[in-house]
Amino acid sequence: MAVRLDSAAARLAADAAVEAARRDGNRVSVAVVDVRGHDLLVVRDDGAAWFTAGVARAKAATAALMGIPTTAYSGLADGYPALADLIDAQTAPSLTTLPGGLPVVVDGEVVGGIGVSGAQPEQDVEYAKAAVAGVVTRAALPHR
Repeated sequence: MAVRLDSAAARLAADAAVEAARRDGNRVSVAVVDVRGHDLLVVRDDGAAWFTAGVARAKAATAALMGIPTTAYSGLADGYPALADLIDAQTAPSLTTLPGGLPVVVDGEVVGGIGVSGAQPEQDVEYAKAAVAGVVTRAALPHR
């Protein structure tokens, strides 16, 4: 059965990441995208730097399109830079190897991606994990 993320699940994911960041005194942006890397929801928390929304989008799209965390994509990009350039030329936004992008997987199927930007790299990953947990507890809905 085909599954998809919906706006309610995207909101839960973003809220979980922002809440986790705020507990640590950080302000971040969170992007939730569908399986094709298109925005479902982008949130820039009060006080998050202006550029973090775009970075979060790139992280989320990379995770969704490649089906792996952004840090895992760095192995491909480093090992095969010409291939990474060809892949990147076919995407918008550009793909990134920056930490903080995770795929959303439901029943073994990638249904989207989440990107977080604005804190230290390891914290962006932690907040993205909180977002994935928030969306997976809601689960994706059957495609209508």
